[in-house]
Amino acid sequence: MTVLADSRGIPHLVERPSDMEFVESAIVQLVSMKLDHERCRRSAQSTAPVALQLILAVDLLCSMERPVVMEAARICASITETGPAEARTRAMLSAIDSWATGDLVAARNGFQAIVDAYPGDAVSVFAVHTLDFYTGDAPHMLSSIAGAIEFFAAGDPVIGYLHGLYGFSLEENGLIETAIERCQVALELNPDDVYAMHAMVHCLYETGRHEEGARYIQEYMRCRAGSTPMRIHIWWHYALFELYAENIQEVLACYRIGIRRKTSLRSAEDLDAVTLLWRLALIKPSLDLSAYWQSLFLDWEPYLEESWYLFNDFHAYIAYCQVGEYARADSLLEAAQERGKEVSEEMVDIFLGFRSFTTGDYADASARLARSFHRSFPMGGSNAQRDVIELTGIEAAIRSQNYELAQQIRESGRIFRHQSPVLQEYENRLAALRTSDTHA
Repeated sequence: MTVLADSRGIPHLVERPSDMEFVESAIVQLVSMKLDHERCRRSAQSTAPVALQLILAVDLLCSMERPVVMEAARICASITETGPAEARTRAMLSAIDSWATGDLVAARNGFQAIVDAYPGDAVSVFAVHTLDFYTGDAPHMLSSIAGAIEFFAAGDPVIGYLHGLYGFSLEENGLIETAIERCQVALELNPDDVYAMHAMVHCLYETGRHEEGARYIQEYMRCRAGSTPMRIHIWWHYALFELYAENIQEVLACYRIGIRRKTSLRSAEDLDAVTLLWRLALIKPSLDLSAYWQSLFLDWEPYLEESWYLFNDFHAYIAYCQVGEYARADSLLEAAQERGKEVSEEMVDIFLGFRSFTTGDYADASARLARSFHRSFPMGGSNAQRDVIELTGIEAAIRSQNYELAQQIRESGRIFRHQSPVLQEYENRLAALRTSDTHA
């Protein structure tokens, strides 16, 4: 048996050349979000256990769902029992352990140390990128991938997918034109690269190209199966484009057919469903969405026992408040706070601001969200996903007749940089509030 630890992957035990080929294939599958879990599990029991188990553990952790995270922890515990001597394996096990116990910053730092020591370790590069996204650290996300990608050869099978990671990192840091160029490079190398395509969708959203974005998604998703990676999230982006264009019936159809057509019973598949329904309720308060909310609550109801990651907590909390399950919502926020430092005062304000909105206390909701929405990034997610906080703050300020606060959020926020029927309606309501007798 030979021990290999080349710079392109992770340390692995190899008995035959075919084992090495499968490990390299699994690395590409991981970074392209197409890892075959069952094949990894079968192979990990025989020919290349350490490498494939570590790759599988990283992919499981990326789900950010507690039951799946526990499976990753068990995989690494079994590796640790054998007492691996190879330094990079021990470093990766330590980083994975931090991730599995909820210390995402320590995990990111651990994987970054591996990237620094072993340039070209694609698994660790991918882990750093993912953890930066989950902790909302866009600047580090960009600097890390920018420093790492130069160590990969032009012909490396993983390089195209790394360009996709780079494109998304550029977009989240506001470098839109450069991001588009990087996404195009990625898609030329791998036209089926869903992450690069997703980054391009973000670029279209950030430049207000809603109609073009909707068409782009339709063309990409045509004839693609339900197992397409990120399928639900891609359809959420499509619904968002249609929502800002005020094509409400199209949004509802996409919600029913694309977003709620789940691949499993896991509540975390409903993250995007929650904030899409919330946005719909803000923009079209006359819609009766109660049946949708009740159905969504039933999927989130068990989540209270699995509370682990703040971004997921936020969506569960919204679903609980929206159906009047305030005791459950309060218990969830308490559980999140008990986990420690990740829940800042501003983050608590955001949670409570949404709670106040559902009770009709718009003055409290707008005050909390106005002072906290621009510090929401530590909860994770993308700029586009966190826009819901800013939009809710403006809506709450308008409903509480507070023009100054609504205008403050509008001017310091980001979603009113572009024109659309929905955003124009908000501009009209702000103008009417400014000149109203109530405001005067």
